[in-house]
Amino acid sequence: MQKQPDQAVLDNIVVILFQPQDVVNVGAVIRVMSNFGLKRLRLVEPAAWDAYRVEGIAHHTQPIIEAVEFFPDLAAALADCGFVLGTTARKRGTRRDRLTPRQAAPLMLEAAAKSPGTPAALLFGREDTGLPNEALDDCHALLTIPTGATNPSLNLAQAALVVVYELFLASQAAFEPAVTPETEAVPEKARPAILEPSGIPPRRGEPTSITLAIELLQQDARLATGSEREQMFKALADLLWKLYPNTTEERVIYSMTRLRAVLLRAAPRHDESRAIAHLFHHLIQVVGQNSKVSPEK
Repeated sequence: MQKQPDQAVLDNIVVILFQPQDVVNVGAVIRVMSNFGLKRLRLVEPAAWDAYRVEGIAHHTQPIIEAVEFFPDLAAALADCGFVLGTTARKRGTRRDRLTPRQAAPLMLEAAAKSPGTPAALLFGREDTGLPNEALDDCHALLTIPTGATNPSLNLAQAALVVVYELFLASQAAFEPAVTPETEAVPEKARPAILEPSGIPPRRGEPTSITLAIELLQQDARLATGSEREQMFKALADLLWKLYPNTTEERVIYSMTRLRAVLLRAAPRHDESRAIAHLFHHLIQVVGQNSKVSPEK
């Protein structure tokens, strides 16, 4: 017998649309969310919003429409979020874990389940240009939908449908393992949960670092929120400027992109991000003190 998904887990997942341009696409995304059990939508700098028109596009979704949250920038929208996945089809020079929707769904559910009150976030970019690099730098990993080479681009609502559908399937598959002669005598609570939905087998070269980091949530605590991560990154940027006062802004930005990727792959918990930020602040003080000491002659 198939169990229904845990609605509390799905309720701890937010969908974030960054600078959506077409209210029709927003309405289509809301319809998709309603179809597959998601209720929380955040809009960052939307070009247009018309609740009446959206309700005409996405029938029977009034509770989601009434609960839509609006944010002036992405930092504010991610401030309370833990695990963040950003959708993109573009290749990047910086090494980042890149997941398919099927690979990403169990990780998103695990993060949402282990950090109640700290929502996990699915981030989608604007229709014409997608997510900028600055937004992708806020993500623990990148999510890419495999498509054919002839026409690889998906509409915003189409992309949301694929991702949210896989999330819904994974939320169902996580509950009931198949009964076999080896498991039928084992009490239900003793059976391991299935976090990977059946389907495409693992391929050579699949990313593992972010998977291992999320598994650490089984032990304790919650992931650092967006605001906690930004405090850590700001301290790191301040340290770079202190260490290399004569460098250029371009070099600092380049270094920060690479260092952010490294730290995000580790998926630091909230206490860990604070400890790292404190370490960076302490190093800034040490560098400043040493710079005041005159070299021996």
